[in-house]
Amino acid sequence: MRPRRYIPLAILIGVAGLLVGAVMLTRPTGLASRPVSSVPDLLSEPAGVPGAGLVLAPDGLGPVAFGQAEDGVLTKLTEMLGDPVEDSTEPCAGRPVRWVRWGSLTAYFADGQFGGYISGIYFPPDSPELIIKTAERVGLRATVRELAAAYGDRFAWFDQPPSGFGIAVDAFGIDGFDVGSPTPTGLGGYVEGGREEGHVITFFAGQPCVDNGP
Repeated sequence: MRPRRYIPLAILIGVAGLLVGAVMLTRPTGLASRPVSSVPDLLSEPAGVPGAGLVLAPDGLGPVAFGQAEDGVLTKLTEMLGDPVEDSTEPCAGRPVRWVRWGSLTAYFADGQFGGYISGIYFPPDSPELIIKTAERVGLRATVRELAAAYGDRFAWFDQPPSGFGIAVDAFGIDGFDVGSPTPTGLGGYVEGGREEGHVITFFAGQPCVDNGP
């Protein structure tokens, strides 16, 4: 979760950056990549249900889990969120990956299965921002202090791969998720504003662009 005002991807890592080490390196449509100068204010009251009951989880989004069939996941998310505003397919690690976006949330699908998501604060102003949080009630715009308080030693900083933001952002992982080498477990994200006073601009989970070889 290309920049336009946006992100996801996760990041990708749209995406903020809807992931995603690989997600960030091959940012999907809908993932913010323009320079980030400051965390913007929330949009006005979102239409419908702000978060639709979804949860940013290391294995999926509440009622839909990674590994489930693409058609079923898309049907469920569309029932909860309405029709997506963006749907594209782009190569990722030598295979096609489908990126489907609802406002600030991008889900990605590879090999006919739900592979991950990116949630971010920078996205095209074409639909409301979804207010979705983790099971620990941490969401976009959370402070570094809130992250540390919620996750303790489960939270760690990681080296920052190229993100396309144009200014410094810091990468973090929960339960060992490393944006430079994404795994099917844990959550990752980006912080804008430094490791002391920064705010979360992206959350992502999953493994969209892994080259498993021939």
